Amino acid sequence: LLVMHKVLTKGEEEIMQVLWKIGAGFLKDILEIIEEPKPHSNTIATLLKILVEKGFVTYEVIGRNNFYCPLVTKTAYGKKTLQQLVKGYFEGSPANLVSQFVQDEKISLEEMEALLKKLRTAKK
Repeated sequence: LLVMHKVLTKGEEEIMQVLWKIGAGFLKDILEIIEEPKPHSNTIATLLKILVEKGFVTYEVIGRNNFYCPLVTKTAYGKKTLQQLVKGYFEGSPANLVSQFVQDEKISLEEMEALLKKLRTAKK
């Protein structure tokens, strides 16, 4: 996997979300799917250029247009982002993250029990 020490800005992540959703596409495809308020196509083109420079996206020239394809999967980026979140805000402890969810009532007792059941099954 590519070096993923780089973090995406909100705008870059929005473009990546579209690319992950459609698999690959031209600028017009991304512009079509991106949420309102839609940024100007020049803004999207600039963000795509940055994503290429950061190693998150590659492209192939087809005719006079670039066909963009993600180099990093959504799952890989999500895992890396979660690891950074746990390291930076929860003393490196995933248990502290889960504890915070419980404390904030973002996870129910039923969900916790289902999670424990999955963990026990995975260990066997």
